Amino acid sequence: MENVFIIGNGFDLDLGLPTKYSDFAASDFWPTVKTSPWKYDGSSQNNSGILNTYFYADAPKLGEIIQEAKNRETWFDLEAELLDYSKEYEMSDPNYTRFSRESPNEVKTNVEYYNKLRESLNDYILNVEKNHEIRNDCTARNVLEAIASNGCFWKIYSFNYTDLNSIATKARIDWNIEYTHLHGKVSDRSIILGVDETNLRRGYEIFHKSSSQHYHSHDLYNSLATAREIVIFGLSFGSIDYSYFDRFFRQLTEGESINEDEKKYITIFTKDDNSRLSIITNLRNMGINIQRLYAQSHFQIICTSDDVEKNELSEFYKRLEEDSHVSI
Repeated sequence: MENVFIIGNGFDLDLGLPTKYSDFAASDFWPTVKTSPWKYDGSSQNNSGILNTYFYADAPKLGEIIQEAKNRETWFDLEAELLDYSKEYEMSDPNYTRFSRESPNEVKTNVEYYNKLRESLNDYILNVEKNHEIRNDCTARNVLEAIASNGCFWKIYSFNYTDLNSIATKARIDWNIEYTHLHGKVSDRSIILGVDETNLRRGYEIFHKSSSQHYHSHDLYNSLATAREIVIFGLSFGSIDYSYFDRFFRQLTEGESINEDEKKYITIFTKDDNSRLSIITNLRNMGINIQRLYAQSHFQIICTSDDVEKNELSEFYKRLEEDSHVSI
């Protein structure tokens, strides 16, 4: 039976990599809205040695809204802002009149800004990979080593753009990892930035993740269905990515009762109790019965910043070690 390891942005953050959208927004790579004509000069550098990016003559409406969100919130979800801007509004919605007046040129300008945003994000993550060391005393690094030592995690999926093999090398973990990037990667500039299958206004179809030429089929659902051990590190299960897990959690919690010796081990790693409660809330809001989830599986959420949960973490490492011996 194949074990499954899934990583989200919280994995990179625990390693000390500044990969939040707010980190990108605070960097010199952010495609700033200016009053001068926009340009991109791949060879220019500022005093910090960081690439200068994109500048616009007429501020795109999409750019203005994202810039406002960036300035308003310490943490903001770029993909959620893209969805909120581009979705199709009902006639009864106050935003309907506002967006129904868009001209083809405005839509074109917004799409150009979106493309520059994606290219700039790719450049930023590449810079992070190249210039930032990782923390070798963190839970993410130790979990990765434990999974490598187990030897049965043959299905690994990353929602991140960063290179997991590069991370393993920096962490001094001798493991050539075969894994699937669900949203593309920076090394070949294939990152996918956008929204899931939601009704968008005409002209913004490119915002769908599945519209990207880099979007490919994956076997995540079947991997979850057949796995005995599922480890998820750094995913919030928000509305943007929940569609990847909806069918799995529903069938698990709505199906017949599962015998104790057949229950899956589902371990989710997150930062703290606030993010733990957020995950529970997100799952509950999607219609998942949390009590049933605990009853139907060995389900646990481990907070990396909580010393109280060190016993649970030790038991997790012990189980992976014992399972590796059984599987060899």
